[in-house]
Amino acid sequence: MKGRARGGLTEQEGAVAILVAILLVVLLAAVAMSVDAGGLYLRRRALVNGSDSAALAAARTCARVIPGPAPFDTPESSADYEVQANSPITADEVSGANITAITACGTQEGHVSVQYTSQQALYFAPVLGFSHQSPVTTTATASWGLGSNNPVPIVLSSLLGTGACPVPPSGTPAIGQTCSFWYDNDSLGGGNFAFLSLDPAGWDVASDAQCNQSGGANTLTDWISGARPASVSLNWTDPTYVCSDSGIKGVGSGSQVWSALKALQGSTRDFPINWEGPGSPIAGAPSQGTIWANNTIDKYDIIGFAALTIVDVINPQQAGGQAAQDATCSGKPNADVAAGFYDWVALGTLLCSPNKVPPSVPVDAISAVNVPGGINPTTSGITLSTPLLKNTQASFTWHFDATYGPCGPPPPSNNSAKCVITSWQGSTLTDDYQGSIDNIRVVRLCDLAYGTCLDQ
Repeated sequence: MKGRARGGLTEQEGAVAILVAILLVVLLAAVAMSVDAGGLYLRRRALVNGSDSAALAAARTCARVIPGPAPFDTPESSADYEVQANSPITADEVSGANITAITACGTQEGHVSVQYTSQQALYFAPVLGFSHQSPVTTTATASWGLGSNNPVPIVLSSLLGTGACPVPPSGTPAIGQTCSFWYDNDSLGGGNFAFLSLDPAGWDVASDAQCNQSGGANTLTDWISGARPASVSLNWTDPTYVCSDSGIKGVGSGSQVWSALKALQGSTRDFPINWEGPGSPIAGAPSQGTIWANNTIDKYDIIGFAALTIVDVINPQQAGGQAAQDATCSGKPNADVAAGFYDWVALGTLLCSPNKVPPSVPVDAISAVNVPGGINPTTSGITLSTPLLKNTQASFTWHFDATYGPCGPPPPSNNSAKCVITSWQGSTLTDDYQGSIDNIRVVRLCDLAYGTCLDQ
């Protein structure tokens, strides 16, 4: 049956027109959803990046003791600058106060929260009766606290042989003082040569956490060289437990890691400082200290950082110095020896074989002096008041104490030990840290609701 014409249209044609009109509305709604909603999503993602950058900039400005030049002289100005540099937000939209919460700047730790709103244009939604634009609002929080942006995965501990250079807080070396540290695994109870993890899974762990960090020699090498950047933070009053890292396996890999440290000669890096306890280095803080498991160091308790300039890395043979020695020089001169002062090297050269002559003067002790005409013997030499005649018997006994370089005596019978020679540049524990404040103020994004800010 054919439909009847009404107003020039058949019934079927009229029905189609109605369906098209309805579907057109649906189609426009779908376009609005895909185009306008997509635009809102993209604007939000861009503004999230901008807000994160703004929070980090504000926190870094607060962390600095001395504000930087404009626009980084206040947290607000630095935040506004970064949000505009990293998102499509206008200068009008950042006018006014955008910091919603902030702790006191210049303190040991703190946090700052920012909030920004930007208008996103809508192109199809107005056809459906919606506004021509919609606000997009994002927030971000960043905190600052004590830490290091320049660490090496090698701990300083009073367990190490440190010669005349104590590790804070037990002592305070002078700036520029030569400090050496023996890394001997036996003295650490098999503690992986005092290597520790800079990985987030191994840094700042619970005291009873399972430490199975084994990043490998390549990872340790990359942390040392800087090929794998690391930034670590410290808890302000609570312990910061860090897993020992068993990356060194065998002599070859150990050489690789120590060679990477030796390659930093002349560079200054942060060495984590371990607390040995008992108790806590901070009055009123929870008890803390190195954690041992099965007679081996499982976790170090890091309480600060020392800035050290790497001078050299040497083995026990290179650090051996001169062993204690003594000998008796006895003989007759081949010719008359004129009166006057003679040091023991010069006199020994005239009297005895080269292996009996002191290697240098002064010597540490001189005894059994039998030199005709000799008077006033000292550790430096002797004076002949009268000539010592040819073929006249003379003798003396000399002694040298053992001497060592800056490393001091090497560990006994441990050829795998290494001595790291450094120049002390201060520490975060002694308020004489020699370096950029940016290096020891770790700034990171956080969430107050989840307790991830450094001042929580």
